[in-house]
Amino acid sequence: MIGFVFYFDAHYNDKIYPGTAVGSLDIGGLSYNQAQEAIQSKMNEIIDQGLPFKYGDESFVIHSTAGDVVNPELSSKIISFNIDKTINTLKTEQARMNEAEHIYNWLAGYQTSVAVEIDQDKLTEALAAEVSSYEQPAVNSRLIINEDYSLETSQEKSGQAFNYNKIYQEAGRQLERLSVAPVILRLQEDNPKITRASAETVLPLVRQVLETAPFTAVYDDYAWLIDKEQVRQWLELEIDNGKLTVGLADSSLTPYLEEMAGIINIEKKEGKFSMENGKVTEFQPSQKGRELDIRASRENINEKIRQVGITEIDLAVKETEPELSTEKVNNLGINELIGEGRSNFAGSPTNRRHNITVGANTLNGILIAPDEEFSLVKTLGKIEASTGYLPELVIKGNKTTPEYGGGLCQIGTTTFRAAVNAGLPITARTNHSYRVSYYEPAGTDATIYDPKPDMKFINDTGHHILFTTEISGNDLIFRFYGTADGRKVEVTDPRVYNLVKPGPSKLVETTDLAPGVKKCTEKAHTGADAEFSRTVTYADGEKKSDTFKSHYKPWQEVCLIGVEKLSEPVSD
Repeated sequence: MIGFVFYFDAHYNDKIYPGTAVGSLDIGGLSYNQAQEAIQSKMNEIIDQGLPFKYGDESFVIHSTAGDVVNPELSSKIISFNIDKTINTLKTEQARMNEAEHIYNWLAGYQTSVAVEIDQDKLTEALAAEVSSYEQPAVNSRLIINEDYSLETSQEKSGQAFNYNKIYQEAGRQLERLSVAPVILRLQEDNPKITRASAETVLPLVRQVLETAPFTAVYDDYAWLIDKEQVRQWLELEIDNGKLTVGLADSSLTPYLEEMAGIINIEKKEGKFSMENGKVTEFQPSQKGRELDIRASRENINEKIRQVGITEIDLAVKETEPELSTEKVNNLGINELIGEGRSNFAGSPTNRRHNITVGANTLNGILIAPDEEFSLVKTLGKIEASTGYLPELVIKGNKTTPEYGGGLCQIGTTTFRAAVNAGLPITARTNHSYRVSYYEPAGTDATIYDPKPDMKFINDTGHHILFTTEISGNDLIFRFYGTADGRKVEVTDPRVYNLVKPGPSKLVETTDLAPGVKKCTEKAHTGADAEFSRTVTYADGEKKSDTFKSHYKPWQEVCLIGVEKLSEPVSD
């Protein structure tokens, strides 16, 4: 006997022991490579032919993939065999058996199975497309909330349906045995999960929810109202952890949450920082990613509306941290946004837009050292053709004379606003002589000209400040990045007073225009005074307040009128 066992083990070394089968497929005595080929062949046959089903006299096949026939790459698998896992499991099973078990299995037979995965949802969907017409599913009792908020419940109704979970399990057993026998489908009684009697027991809860409505879903500074009428239309009976209760219907609440997600969700951003010749050439502040967890938010809303007195409900939001924070990619203390200024230059002519772009590009990436007094005029440098600026026409006497850099006061105004909002000490600022539409609201502008007036401020944050610029459509946006030191800035809205109407239009003769041609170069502006205040509260509690005052002259409309000869000589 010992000799036989020794011979038996030696003969079937690296082979599958006799008596082993997968369903009707005998693989005993085959090498593992031979068994793999035989099993794979049978798997391929099932994949090609599909899984057969039968209901009554009707037979049909569910194929292994479902989706787009024209574009197979868009299809998704319903059935997935795993031949590698199948062979590895078979080897493990064979190695774990002793000699006596191998001999017994040889005589009595041993059934093994293959590794297969079935997408239950896709299989159920494919089956339902074939046989759902034979079903009459049970109908649950339904909550009815009338327009006057009176309550009713409907009568439940029994029916017949297929047990798709049971069918899924039987299909799995067939595929594990590589069987092509059809799975038999049978209708069974389908009882309602919610009866009218049970529905009546939750009507007090329904009244409580309606009396508490409306509800507000909140996240950070965002808030969305779910009003009483929406609650009336969305509220339905539901079973939660085996208990009958009420909740807002998924079909209504989920799309509403998806709208919120469109506002809340942001992609995370990795920090980027590169310098060249003392100027930052690439900068992207890191940003946490966030995503509204729709499922968790839905569950939280339904849980909270059932509680007495709760009207404000927190949304569930998942945050993801960037791997490279802004702090990690530089050692200058440039970690976060500390101030921002904006202005709008809609209606600007082409050359003015060009000059604004050149000025903004000059400032973008500038570093302002700790305790440095920043001079905008000095930083912009020479304003001339060689530095990329274009001329804008201005009136001098009765001549239209081009000057370079027209539009740079947009730069001055936006810089001033950023410095004010960052709480930085302003050491030089001059308002325009008259109100200009580009710089509204009045009192928040700053004019610049080489060598003066200038726009200056001091970096008193103790760390470097990075000056970045952006043009978005007609908006000019300046941002200061640095290290927040705990200061808080409060800025009042400008107060405009002492309004003075402009005088009559002024006509200036010129030979630069054809006789009779009129060109207005200055619009009329109402004179006024304006002021706003700023209070900076520092981390230690110290407060500093300042008031920025502006006086604007009334400005008459000025127009050029073409003539053949000037009435009087005009000196420049």
